[in-house]
Amino acid sequence: MSRSSAQSPMQSAVSYLVIIADDLTGAADSAARARQAGLAAWVLLDDADWPERIQPPAAVALSTDSRHLSPEEAAARVAHTLQQVSPLPSVQWYKKIDSTLRGNIGAEVDAMLAWLGEGAIAVICPAFPAQRRGLEDGYLVHADTPPRSVHLPTLLRGQSRHAVAAVDLATVEAGEDSLKTALAAAQDQGARLVVVDALEERHLEAIAAAAPGALAAPLLCGSAGLVGVLSSQLAGPTPAAVSAPLSVGGSVLGVVGSGSPMAHRQIAQVAQRDNVRVRALDRTWSTVDVISPGTQPAGNWLLHLDPPASGLPLDGPSARAEAARLADLTQVMVQRMHPASLIVVGGDAAAYVLRVLGIRRLEVVEELLPGIPLTVGEDSRGEQCAVVLKPGNFGDDGTLAALYDRLAQPSEVRLPTT
Repeated sequence: MSRSSAQSPMQSAVSYLVIIADDLTGAADSAARARQAGLAAWVLLDDADWPERIQPPAAVALSTDSRHLSPEEAAARVAHTLQQVSPLPSVQWYKKIDSTLRGNIGAEVDAMLAWLGEGAIAVICPAFPAQRRGLEDGYLVHADTPPRSVHLPTLLRGQSRHAVAAVDLATVEAGEDSLKTALAAAQDQGARLVVVDALEERHLEAIAAAAPGALAAPLLCGSAGLVGVLSSQLAGPTPAAVSAPLSVGGSVLGVVGSGSPMAHRQIAQVAQRDNVRVRALDRTWSTVDVISPGTQPAGNWLLHLDPPASGLPLDGPSARAEAARLADLTQVMVQRMHPASLIVVGGDAAAYVLRVLGIRRLEVVEELLPGIPLTVGEDSRGEQCAVVLKPGNFGDDGTLAALYDRLAQPSEVRLPTT
């Protein structure tokens, strides 16, 4: 795609919302929000070909799988992904970042700005009110993060080569004109990254409305929260139909590769049930320990990694190696169990699991919970698979159990309510 194809979200000519995320569940949670807003939504993996049936208006989310890389490698991966996307007319670009501010945010935003050209300005807000994440005075607001401990403007000044400015919540609350003035002033002062506070959905709506009016070429960056607002602007009055029919109901296989405390609290809730067999993967575990050779496991299952050792990074090489082992086991379980639905928790686990199953693209059927999509993919055997992707730290203690309950009930595709 040429740089000139970038347009503001308010322009009616925009046909595609293209989301660049740094991990797979981040791409999926953004696509889920787009689907809930009424857009057709897809997640593409591993430079998958753009399916012809993706017709505008639509949202397409791609993962660079770059959160674990060095800043230089992450920037190169973003540039490569942008170059590989098939040329499309009238695109609105979006840089998806983690709502808890993990990853190479500055380096990856810089890479997108370089690709878009000198006039592009990044407007950054990671707030996701539906998941109780926000930004106030530039500080991350998140239940599992100590108050005023993560300051996004400071983080970006250490990661980006560009000047960073910040717009506070009072300016956002003052209205669209006030926010436009602040954004234009930041650009006039030489900033190319502008961080904007938000705690509520209406704040995100104000940002999406003000940015294209104040800036000639805004690049909106944030979590799945802001994606929902942009998608509502692009979607028509009638929700897009799902091109791939899907029914759910029957056995469920859950796979948790996330080391987040929330993911393991959710596992504990599922383990209290008598209708799900839960198995933990440690370094001595083999496939034979889980299921005997030649047997076909029945019922619902949950496979998960042990919690990481204290102080071990959640996105490091060790975590990815364990996620790869978990994916290999998942492949064996899928071949023997033939589950009706698959739940995968954690970005690394999702990338490895879908890769070993031969799934390269997912169509979002519906958003089950905020940022958690039910998707349909086609595996290497040509068979359709119902897949739910969930970031490890999304939801509350009962979220994973609720997903099991939802998928176990027979139902047809439901279109989102706009």
